[in-house]
Amino acid sequence: MSCGIYQPELDAVLSEIKEDKIFDCELTVTYLQAKLHIDFDLLKKDVLQALRHIAADKIILLYGAKCHPEFNDFLRDWQLVRFKQSNCIELILGDCKKKIDDAAKTIYLTAGWVTNWDQFFNAAKNTDQAAIKQSFADFGQLLFIDTGVCEVPNKKIEEISLYTGLPKSVKKVGLSVFKSNIIKAVKQALPV
Repeated sequence: MSCGIYQPELDAVLSEIKEDKIFDCELTVTYLQAKLHIDFDLLKKDVLQALRHIAADKIILLYGAKCHPEFNDFLRDWQLVRFKQSNCIELILGDCKKKIDDAAKTIYLTAGWVTNWDQFFNAAKNTDQAAIKQSFADFGQLLFIDTGVCEVPNKKIEEISLYTGLPKSVKKVGLSVFKSNIIKAVKQALPV
């Protein structure tokens, strides 16, 4: 089960895993809406509801450890493979994130974040532009993480940059770290 933010990258990684014949089983994914992060009650409800409907011995929960402050409490009784990384960016970048964050406080954008940006920030579209920019004042930059799963959406990145008042850049990272994290999780989920 995965947050919808991961869909572009996860679909690509699962396709590579299948093509490379790394596992001798079919891997299926249930994606939940990306915008659940903005409502913890809804995120909890939808995660639990989806878990009840998935027929599997062991489920991989593809959410960062800090995507919900009560994950440990309400997931305690489920046999899940979970990730120790705090969020989607750490799962995709690995240790590279620490090097970037030393330079500037960064808002990271992935293909999934760019695709879903309007779901998160549509409500603020009619808000005073100065107030919007002030809400992003603690950040130093926008960084699009180019994993290679899509064309770099320069027009949308420019729109987000104008919206936030932050300078933008692109960093090509590929999928190797994310793929490695997914392979480790699948190995944990498979019966020995």
